[in-house]
Amino acid sequence: MESNRISTLKACVVLLLSAGLLFGCKPISEEKPLSPKEESKEVTAAPEPAPVAPPAAASAPVEPATDIEEITSIESLGSDSAPAPAPAPAPAPAPAPAPAPAPEIDDGDDVVTVTPAIMRKVQQALVNAGFNPGPVDGVSGAKTVSAIESFQKQNGIPAGKITKKTLRALGVDF
Repeated sequence: MESNRISTLKACVVLLLSAGLLFGCKPISEEKPLSPKEESKEVTAAPEPAPVAPPAAASAPVEPATDIEEITSIESLGSDSAPAPAPAPAPAPAPAPAPAPAPEIDDGDDVVTVTPAIMRKVQQALVNAGFNPGPVDGVSGAKTVSAIESFQKQNGIPAGKITKKTLRALGVDF
C-alpha cells in the first residue's frame, strides 16, 4: 500500500513538472509576420465590429476618469483622495516647422559578413557583370577574390573587402 502511494506521488510530481516545463517554454512554432499583401487581405476581410451601446446609468455615483495631465505619479492613481487640480492650459503652440530631413548615414564602407548564400549571389552578379569568379558555388577562391577586386577597381570602390557599397553596386541583396 505504501509503495502505491509513493508511485502515485511520483507520477503527480512528474506530471506537474512536465506541465510547468511546457507552459514555461517558448512555443515550438511561431506565427510568421504577415507580408503587406497578406496583412491588407486580413484587414479587409475582418468584419466591422458592432457598435457598443453605452452602459445604463447606475444609481451609484461614478468616479470621474483621471486625465493623463493630472497624473503626477503612480501613487496618485491609487490614492483615495481627490485628483490634483489640472494645471492651467498652456497657450496653443505655434505650428512646428517641417522637420529637416535626417542626414543620410553613409554605411557603404561597412564590411559585410559573407555567408555562402551571399557569396553565391556575388559570384553570379560578377558573372553577369562580365567578370570570371570561377564556379558559382558559394566558396571564395582566388578567382573570386580577383574578380571582386577587379570589379571594385572598375567601379571606384576601395578594393579588398566586401563592403555594403560593393554589394549594392553588384545589385546583391544582403
